[in-house]
Amino acid sequence: MAYQTEKLLKDNGDKISGDKKSAIEAANNDLKEALKGSDTNAIKAATEKLQQVVQDASADIYKAAQEEAQAAGGAEPGGDAAPAGDDEPAKKDEGPIIDAEVVEEKAD
Repeated sequence: MAYQTEKLLKDNGDKISGDKKSAIEAANNDLKEALKGSDTNAIKAATEKLQQVVQDASADIYKAAQEEAQAAGGAEPGGDAAPAGDDEPAKKDEGPIIDAEVVEEKAD
């Protein structure tokens, strides 16, 4: 979880507001400190706190991604559909599909 959080901050730090970014860094440091010990309750509490602040910041990341998508192509929020024909080559007609079963006959 700590590594994933560091990667999240590295990849998306510019999309997270300063106060939320500071909260994530503090919670991540708390988790790292808890992991140095053997108190499972402290580790669990630190993990839950980190998950909460990351979830709060994820809304900022999602909002920034939606704004970028709208600016880039005018896509509707939540629309994941790719433009038709851009990613797949045109398929040629190969004739009708025939369903068949192959049976081997053994000669005596």
